[in-house]
Amino acid sequence: MKHFFLTILVAFFTVSMVGQVTFQPKSYDGDVKGVVYSTEKTVDLRLYPNGWAVAYNTGNIVSYNKTKYYHFELGKHADPREKLQSRPYNLSFVRGAGSFAYGKINSFYSARVGMGRLKYVSEKAKRKGIAVGFNYEVGPALGFLKPYYLEVYVDDGELAGFSTEPIKYSEETAAVFLDQGSIANEGRFVEGLLETKLIPGIQGKIGVHFDAGAFDEYVKAIEVGAMAEVYSRRIPLMAPTDNHSDKPFFFNLYVNLHFGKRN
Repeated sequence: MKHFFLTILVAFFTVSMVGQVTFQPKSYDGDVKGVVYSTEKTVDLRLYPNGWAVAYNTGNIVSYNKTKYYHFELGKHADPREKLQSRPYNLSFVRGAGSFAYGKINSFYSARVGMGRLKYVSEKAKRKGIAVGFNYEVGPALGFLKPYYLEVYVDDGELAGFSTEPIKYSEETAAVFLDQGSIANEGRFVEGLLETKLIPGIQGKIGVHFDAGAFDEYVKAIEVGAMAEVYSRRIPLMAPTDNHSDKPFFFNLYVNLHFGKRN
């Protein structure tokens, strides 16, 4: 009986020591950390082949390896065929350097809101290791389709010969809009702003998360993954052609830089 109680006592102290290593709220040794955070606020810079996005995230750290977060993002999409080009010459009465995207008829921006989960699957206790995890997110999206204006040359009937005026693409203006010799420059951003159309949709993404400071106060991470958006109508970005049709969805692979702070 004496040996039995001695064995129980040793086992109790062993379990207590293991518990201190796992849940101790302060640093136990040089390699193990146990500081507990409850919230995380971060900003993102996301790049994908035909666009970019900036975002803000606010999350609740549910457990040592799980975070529930809310995501707010503003991004821009471009058609793969869109290329910025310049005129081979410039005239004094033409604004700027004369650069424009030939064939582009609309600009498309999107606001995305999502609820997501992040789960780490690698060891979380090491001070200098990179924690690996995966995350997924889904939520609504709202697209902003804004006409793309060009400044084109017009005959003003005066000695100077020509001036410029802004136009957008339509059946009536197509001949001039797509005539490279008539294009002076792209229009100003504010032109067409009040003509912007709102297009509702849904969005989602899934990614692999690499965090160099997953258990530190400051967040320093990179994420790679796939994202998709589906809208209620087709999104026309370029002038129509016989071998291309507009689609109501976007699918992209992305790289995301992730910075912030935990409390």
